[in-house]
Amino acid sequence: MRSILPKGESRKRRSIAARAIACILVALLALPFAGCSASPNATGGTAGSQEYTVSVSLSGGSGRASIASPTTIVKDGDTYTATITWSSSNYDKMTADGVDYAPVNDGGNSTFKIPVTLDEDIAVSAETVAMSTPHTIDYTLYFDSSTMKEKSGDDASGGSPAGTASSAAADFHNADLGCGWEPTGALQLEYAEHFTVDEFEGGLRLICVSNGERFLVVPQDAKVPDGLSSDIAVIRRPADKVYLVSSATMCLVDALDANDNIFMSGTKADDCSVAGFKSALESGAIAYGGKYSAPDYERISASGCTLAIENAMINHTPDVKEKLQKLGLVVLTEQSSSEPEALGRVEWIKLFGVLFDKEDEAAHLFNEQKARVEQTSGLASSGKTVAYFYINSNGAAVTRRAGDYVAQMIELAGGSYALDDAQTASTSGSSVTLEMERFYATAKDADIIVYNGTIDESVATLNDFVGKNALLSQFKAVKNGNVWVTSADMYQQMTSTADIIDELHGAFTGDDASDFHYLRKLG
Repeated sequence: MRSILPKGESRKRRSIAARAIACILVALLALPFAGCSASPNATGGTAGSQEYTVSVSLSGGSGRASIASPTTIVKDGDTYTATITWSSSNYDKMTADGVDYAPVNDGGNSTFKIPVTLDEDIAVSAETVAMSTPHTIDYTLYFDSSTMKEKSGDDASGGSPAGTASSAAADFHNADLGCGWEPTGALQLEYAEHFTVDEFEGGLRLICVSNGERFLVVPQDAKVPDGLSSDIAVIRRPADKVYLVSSATMCLVDALDANDNIFMSGTKADDCSVAGFKSALESGAIAYGGKYSAPDYERISASGCTLAIENAMINHTPDVKEKLQKLGLVVLTEQSSSEPEALGRVEWIKLFGVLFDKEDEAAHLFNEQKARVEQTSGLASSGKTVAYFYINSNGAAVTRRAGDYVAQMIELAGGSYALDDAQTASTSGSSVTLEMERFYATAKDADIIVYNGTIDESVATLNDFVGKNALLSQFKAVKNGNVWVTSADMYQQMTSTADIIDELHGAFTGDDASDFHYLRKLG
């Protein structure tokens, strides 16, 4: 397989030039008028200015991006300047009222300072380099003056909690333990939007998950704070008696060398493709405890498991979750599949690092994968449109939302996702079911089809594929013999995201597929 090339020099030079121009403009604008000097005030502005927090909404684009809200806004006379912090580190320019602005930070999520007005729609654009080529996307901002609150010099800088990747966290993040303790810091997240981790004295960590669950992770020999809020479940650190039901996260546990912390699994050895975890299942070091909808309660109880890690499928069987809790297990429902960014999904390894007391190892593993995935932004565009789906038992197409991490991986690999936001907006989840006639109308001209063999393993040949629905034979990709199927284990290989993107790119550009593991061309 070919090596992935680093980002092009042209993008670097353009980004450097944009930053240099912006710095010159800022320097010129900062010159004092008529010899008057400007001295900093207590809140970091100039004399006569005042800082506030204000709620800001973002609309437009694909729906994947978000900005921190509430955010900081500085009032100086009749002028307002807002801090805009994106949910990604990949924005290298914003444009407002015809003026280009460069990021004001060198690391973390892209942050800009732009002039704004209150209580009216503000048209802006932002350039992202997350895809194979830079894309400029139009957005609308709205700052609600009714939410403005004056900041004191001791207030935080506003926006999402420190270390979170997105304002999505504002909907579920709650660092109030109920006992008066204040956070001392937060786990730095760059892409993940569906969990946060706040740090407290004594090695305590508070995990907030986007479904509203909260967990206080407490060292084995530490005392649980008195007066803890009743909605917070306590997990001892490191978690060492785990019933791991979420098959997608087995690779994270294995990468952290934490298989010994797992007592039982919701996956059988024959259905596991993660080598270390599979070996532990085969040897009996990890026992099979039943699938998510039908756990072996008696065996789980006898094993002494104290923590069950589920995925969102548990929401279909709430009685199972309730019974596990009655047996004394804490139930954590991971939401990695809801992440809009491919690297956001991978960044869940940091949550597992907290659970298993392997935070440094988790950060190292994430940074390795991040470096490889970010290199894919230098892959050449294939110019091909790509449809990704499987056919369910009713003959309908089940695809992914346009803002989903699968669509992003396709774009990172140099493809263009064949469906847009409007076409996949029929549900609020990541998967979208479309009647075949509707799907045909929207995806029939796709250059390439990638069939989701992770869900439907019954497709071994092109004849198997077209036999799923008569309309499939009319698709352009079928006529041109450009249909691929994913391996059954691809969903379990979160830590191989860069390899999967690389194979997708190879499929799109006609590379030799003889050494592919995750994709196979149907003939």
